[in-house]
Amino acid sequence: FNKHLYYCQSVHSSDFILQDCQTQVHTGAFYLIEKLEKDNAGYYTCKLSLDNAGIQYNITRTWNLTLEDAIDLSKPKLVYPHQERIVVDIGENRTFECKVVAQPDDLIQIAWKSNGTLIKDCNQNESVCTRKTLEGSGIIVKPLVFNSIKKEHLNRPFKCILSLEGSLTHGQIILQEKENSDIGRIIKPLFGVIVIIIIVAALCIQYKVEIVLLFRELMGSDETLGDGKEFDAYVLLLKSGKTLVNAEEEQQFALELLPSVLEQQFGYQLCIFERDAPPGGASADYVLLSIKKCRRLIIILSDEWIAADDSSMYELMTGLHQALVERIIKPILIEFKPIKNYKILPESLQLICKSKKMVKWRGTKSVSKKSYFWKKMRYLMPAKLANYSEHETETLGKKL
Repeated sequence: FNKHLYYCQSVHSSDFILQDCQTQVHTGAFYLIEKLEKDNAGYYTCKLSLDNAGIQYNITRTWNLTLEDAIDLSKPKLVYPHQERIVVDIGENRTFECKVVAQPDDLIQIAWKSNGTLIKDCNQNESVCTRKTLEGSGIIVKPLVFNSIKKEHLNRPFKCILSLEGSLTHGQIILQEKENSDIGRIIKPLFGVIVIIIIVAALCIQYKVEIVLLFRELMGSDETLGDGKEFDAYVLLLKSGKTLVNAEEEQQFALELLPSVLEQQFGYQLCIFERDAPPGGASADYVLLSIKKCRRLIIILSDEWIAADDSSMYELMTGLHQALVERIIKPILIEFKPIKNYKILPESLQLICKSKKMVKWRGTKSVSKKSYFWKKMRYLMPAKLANYSEHETETLGKKL
């Protein structure tokens, strides 16, 4: 570091100089720092005290001394750019200078490159080019000219390369597009939040059944406590006059598979007329009384079962009246076999089909307890804790 001299424009004996307004480093009008060191950096204040009619006045003047590393002029050095990120506008005309400290007799070369390609000197109407090297006062400048900044110039490095006796030194600039306004900085994160909300909402809708079942298990929910109901569901099998032999699959599903899963594995209590009705009793009275004791009405049907003179039509109409009119029971519709024409169904059943309270049986794909069919059934049934058992379900399912 070189010497540094401070001078207060007075020779008054009471002149003194403070460093950072704390330490008095000198008394007198002249202060010479023989050898500058890092500790010498700071603010220096020259303070002069004057008396006028018995009143003391202070006159001050302050300098800020900053120190930088000395430049070694013995060899060329790239001083700009280093690793620069510069904000620009699309279509803007800008010039950036590569500055090198060097002596006139130094054998150096300066060039601009982008993606490994040398940028040529300006000739015609290039969007980006370089101008001739400018020399003077130990500083060599190589300008990089953007006649019109384009999107292809953004976010890619433009390197200034200094070549000296086989060794290379480089610095670079990267152009970034300026935000149009503060609104843009607000809209981008807000848009990101909206996208996240939409994605989360879509996932919740798609996996609504699984999420509800998981929540029930974590919370240990049981909706059946204290409601005065005896059964969780009344199972209604629409038979359409088919004989038991011809309806073997339907009968087995309603009387064996459905109870084996809902009752034995999930702990539900089902009321099935064909299984639970006392012999010789009045069927109409039993149906009406049983449905009132149930929380859900499970209706099992397929395309070939539906007929106007169906023997189970009384059960159907009684259950639908309580579900849709009196609203004392919630319906669940199981489409055991595909229905080709929903218009042949009673209007009340058509309303249930249009709602999300219908579950489709898909044969062997629906047998496993982990299938979507049983998840949807549990979702529509009252919340109840259950133990897991897969073997019985698979055994019965092989028969369907």
